[in-house]
Amino acid sequence: MLTLLKVTLVALLNFMYLTLFKSSKIKKMSKDKAPFAARKELKKLSERIVKAAKIDLEVVYLDEIAYKKMKLEDGIVIVANHASNLDIPVIVTALSIPVGFVAKKEMENWPFYSMWMKMSNCIFLDRSNPREGIKSIRKAVEIVKQGYPTVIFPEGERTLTGEIGNFKKGSFKLATETGGIILPLTIDGTFFVQNRKSILIKPNRKVRLTVGKPIDLRKISQENSKNISEIVRELVVKEMK
Repeated sequence: MLTLLKVTLVALLNFMYLTLFKSSKIKKMSKDKAPFAARKELKKLSERIVKAAKIDLEVVYLDEIAYKKMKLEDGIVIVANHASNLDIPVIVTALSIPVGFVAKKEMENWPFYSMWMKMSNCIFLDRSNPREGIKSIRKAVEIVKQGYPTVIFPEGERTLTGEIGNFKKGSFKLATETGGIILPLTIDGTFFVQNRKSILIKPNRKVRLTVGKPIDLRKISQENSKNISEIVRELVVKEMK
């Protein structure tokens, strides 16, 4: 309980600080620079949350050279399994590239969080409304093509068991319509820190984030393109220990 209170307090105080002292400056920036500035501030916040949760974070690269060669303008879509609310700060902390997210529509009503998500060019997806969902994906495609890497959780929700669920094919429209790069991520351990069964956060746990080899969609066969959801899921599952 103490760790949960600490993490909540850290998040709340930092969001308040960012809103009071950073948001007005960022809003005055050009449209192409403001999202990167917002993502930079959210990275600092994520690092503080990970530290407050006392997560022992290990980042492993399967092909660090290929990772570093990626160009933002190529259109990068990060695909990860989803086990915990802490997956987001863990990903932002671990990656050196400035990432945003495709989040569920309900988060659009969260205080502070919603405003900063919008400022950093994140997308809220309404899964209950297919027409609006398509509009959101189209908007996300344009954002990724403009050079803003975006994370999707193709399971659609956090796992209840700790096992990785099915990757929904529809989630990959963002990647296939962008026609850029898919970066697979495997998050191993956040389920045991905090999960859907309890809001409590268990400190001093090991979390291993594996950064897979980037997949250039421009260089794969048509058959593999059709089965990309299964291919990426297998790559993600393979790195679970």
